[in-house]
Amino acid sequence: QSNSNVPFGGASMVGPSDGPVQVSIKGCRGKPEASLRKFLDTKVGRPVNLSNINFRGEIMYVSVPSMDIAQELLKLSGIRFYGEKLTFQIKTHPVKFGAGAPGRDGAGASDSVTVRDRLVALLQTRVDPQGSSLDLSALSQDSIIQSLGADPLQDSKLFEAILVLATQLYTDIVTVNLANNGMSSLRPVANLGMHFPHLRNLSLMNNRISDLRELNCLSAAGSKVPLGELSELILQGNPASDAELRLPNGGASYVEKVQQRFPTISMLDMNPVTPRAQPVSAAGTSTSASTVPRELPFPVAQSFAEDQAINELAVGFLEGFFGLYDGNRGGLADIYDAAAVFSLMVDTTHPTSEFARTNPDSQKRVDFTAYIRISRNLTRVKSQHKRIHALVVGRAAVIQAIAQLPATRHPLQDSQRFSFDAWRADVDGCAQQGMAVVAVHGEFTEVQTGSLISFDRVFALAPALPGSPAAAIGSPCVITNDQLTLRRYNGFHSWLPSSELAAPAPVLNLTPEQQEMARALQEQTGMNPEWTLKCLESYGWNYQQAMTEFPQVRGTLPAEAFQ
Repeated sequence: QSNSNVPFGGASMVGPSDGPVQVSIKGCRGKPEASLRKFLDTKVGRPVNLSNINFRGEIMYVSVPSMDIAQELLKLSGIRFYGEKLTFQIKTHPVKFGAGAPGRDGAGASDSVTVRDRLVALLQTRVDPQGSSLDLSALSQDSIIQSLGADPLQDSKLFEAILVLATQLYTDIVTVNLANNGMSSLRPVANLGMHFPHLRNLSLMNNRISDLRELNCLSAAGSKVPLGELSELILQGNPASDAELRLPNGGASYVEKVQQRFPTISMLDMNPVTPRAQPVSAAGTSTSASTVPRELPFPVAQSFAEDQAINELAVGFLEGFFGLYDGNRGGLADIYDAAAVFSLMVDTTHPTSEFARTNPDSQKRVDFTAYIRISRNLTRVKSQHKRIHALVVGRAAVIQAIAQLPATRHPLQDSQRFSFDAWRADVDGCAQQGMAVVAVHGEFTEVQTGSLISFDRVFALAPALPGSPAAAIGSPCVITNDQLTLRRYNGFHSWLPSSELAAPAPVLNLTPEQQEMARALQEQTGMNPEWTLKCLESYGWNYQQAMTEFPQVRGTLPAEAFQ
């Protein structure tokens, strides 16, 4: 018998509950209830007996007779019903619905339900399963908020109550989303740093902030408890950011003004920026990646392919493509689809890696003029007309565009200078089946200038149809989409396999299936790599059992399991 005081000590740490259990189901709103009942009965293999059905937005809340049935439903997460993927969660803190509330909506709950109860219910629908992300976007449209008859961002006491409750119920919040709330002032949220001192990601997207000085109340410029660990900030869709990006300097002053207030951010409006300082914890110590080593539960691999067939397709395609691209670009016409789309993006910023700071090829000035004329870098190209016309459509136009780019030489003889990922995929807007995506990262030398340039290139490939030009030359596929990104040279060491790096950390010898299980469980639970592996090992690498038991043992785990 397992020791119930030791996390992951055995397979049955928590026995089944005798009473009804509340389960949330996402993905079934608008679908026939009778069909859902029959569907779940069939999949579980016995009557599920759903009762107390209520909705909060798109999420259905039901009661089932026992924890045993609830855990059977949890195992079905990801299954499709009427084409929609269903997601099940066991509610350890059940969402309450008033006895006098409308049975199918729950927005107008009974007066006996306190404001606190409603706010708890609100948070339960807006915090992710890991308890690290709080979504407070579009609050005025939320049915629970509407039932209170108040706008939290106009009623400071109500909003403060939401933050206080969130702090009490969820101690690991690092992400807050305040998008689409119509805010013109940030004063209502000025206490974010006090409630969430370790906040790293903040979205203020699509509000009405017209002056960047509003940010002062969240920064050291105007707050006693500033957001000192903020890594990502999203301001796009506000008048202030839109006005800054229309300036002739391409938004450089925008980044400057934001970083004056938040020197630790490394992502602004979903684009990377170079932080001026490392985040500092509440204890005053740096949280720099150089002082906190990051370990993965499996080794770094240079490339990834979904299976051997896709690997062979990708290798053969890339060798043939770059051979023609360097030697005879006109010959590529046969392997581009008649309706192919090509786009090019130039990133002229300096790379910030340790390698780039000392490598002469990274420091060398590169003339990107020949590329910038058709660049679709959407962070710089604000004209809708240019964005559309920089997209090259059609085989002839693609060949003409790439023929005008500088001559190149790719080091195909040195495979370690390239990394690729390849997988099967359904591509939006393409009727053909059997599509594949190949994303390659590497480098080339400009023949005329000798400049060394790093690139990423993403190809969407479709099977070559019988009788097509591609089939005639023996190519199994055609290119339907080609997206090329260029940047200053940044080396290839980041994707070298662990065994080729100096002094590699010891890594467990995991099979590909075990690596995927570890990745998925870490993503779902928020545990660090060490505890993810402990969990899977304790359950004999039974992923479903680990996921089923995790909600019951989460409260017994130490804080270090999630660091």
